[in-house]
Amino acid sequence: MASNTPQNPPQNPPQNPPTDKHSPTDHSGTDSTELPPASTIARVTSYTRALENISRLLLSGHDAGALMQAVCREVSLAVPDADMVGITVLQDGADHPTTAASSDPRVNDVDEDQYRADEGPCLEAARTGQMVRVRVDDVAERWPRFAANVTGMGVRSYLSAPMSMDDRHLGALNIYSRNSHGFEDIDEVLVQLFSTAVEAAVRITSRVKTAETELNGLITAMTTRADIDQAKGIIMAVRGVSADEAFALLSERSQNTNVKVSALAAEMIRSISTGPVSSTKA
Repeated sequence: MASNTPQNPPQNPPQNPPTDKHSPTDHSGTDSTELPPASTIARVTSYTRALENISRLLLSGHDAGALMQAVCREVSLAVPDADMVGITVLQDGADHPTTAASSDPRVNDVDEDQYRADEGPCLEAARTGQMVRVRVDDVAERWPRFAANVTGMGVRSYLSAPMSMDDRHLGALNIYSRNSHGFEDIDEVLVQLFSTAVEAAVRITSRVKTAETELNGLITAMTTRADIDQAKGIIMAVRGVSADEAFALLSERSQNTNVKVSALAAEMIRSISTGPVSSTKA
């Protein structure tokens, strides 16, 4: 017997509202697509432009000194409130600090105060390999001797990034500001990235310079060897002696006249076009 109880129609499961699969989901209740502030974008753009200028200078073949000087100029333009910029180099490890480049002559005064006190932001960054960012109020506590020396210079904030030039030279990129508010977190991050790129550029420039010097030395050595061999041939033809005997005669002449063998050889070659060849008697 069939039941007369009415049957409920099947219930469809609730449907979620359609979502755009290309839109990021942010469960925090905030818009994750929000762009950084315009000031941050402008600051990153300034650093990028400065690095592009340094790259062009590197490709143009300037030496390390010119490159570091350009770095100081570019950083002073890229970093807000960067009133003075300099690069400290420590030779033979952590000793003998010098200011290799600067955007302002007063940088040398601030640096010299640190060198005399043997303490300060640039030396700490170079020696420890750590970023140093301090305001003037903190300087007296961390480096009292330097603070006493620098009083009256007008510097209120310091930012120093470590650099490693090569196996024998450490250093730091130093930024000094008269603004007491100090540098921001983004400045510390971007300056560290900038100093890393500059560090690589200085290393490349130094290696290229070393390679050029070695190549020039090799060319000179090859030219000298060719002159000596040619002079030996002349002596062999004139005196009827062996190659070893010819070189012995040339060496003896060098000792008697206190003139290098290479110079004697070159002079002997030049004399061929001007007159009879000397028999190079001792």
